[in-house]
Amino acid sequence: MSRIIDEPYFTYSAYNALTSGIQVKCPKCHGTGMVTADDDNAYFRCLSCGHQETRDRTIYRYDVHNQCKNCGRYYRVDIEDTAKQHFSVLHVACPYCGTTMSGEVHKTAEAFSYIGEIRDGREPYFRLELWFLTSFQGKSVWALNREHLAYLIGYLSADLREKPPGRAKMTQADHLPTFMKTAKNRERIVKLLRQMQEE
Repeated sequence: MSRIIDEPYFTYSAYNALTSGIQVKCPKCHGTGMVTADDDNAYFRCLSCGHQETRDRTIYRYDVHNQCKNCGRYYRVDIEDTAKQHFSVLHVACPYCGTTMSGEVHKTAEAFSYIGEIRDGREPYFRLELWFLTSFQGKSVWALNREHLAYLIGYLSADLREKPPGRAKMTQADHLPTFMKTAKNRERIVKLLRQMQEE
């Protein structure tokens, strides 16, 4: 009888990229690559062709704020069109009286972006397809990296699954969709995961 003690809740999440990385497909050569992140940036590096990308994780706000020359009120107009965000000066209409005036475009750091979810089999920083991705009955089955894949195989193939000792109420298995944990599907899903492990 095989037994597994489950991992803490955030052990394998997109936040995992900050430490061990997320394995993805390279957009250039379709080989394996790795996405990692630090406090400021997310990084992609292909292990096959050497292609690299860096993305700033900071969210910026672009706006024109000024005092209207017609009505005298102070205003702020957000610039959401990315094509216009790179101009130093723009003509905008006062939101109170409609008078069009030119104003300096201000760029302000708002916060760090953290999109913590894997959506459609893609990681959250560059939206690159995960390396360990397959489907089961039309539903995505994926792993972030080899360690996560080994956890999934171990957890789903175990006869006895236990929560870790202590006060942890949520565990890593709480992230898993019900179709993966259902007894009738587990054996076939483990087979798919093992096929991915051999690649």
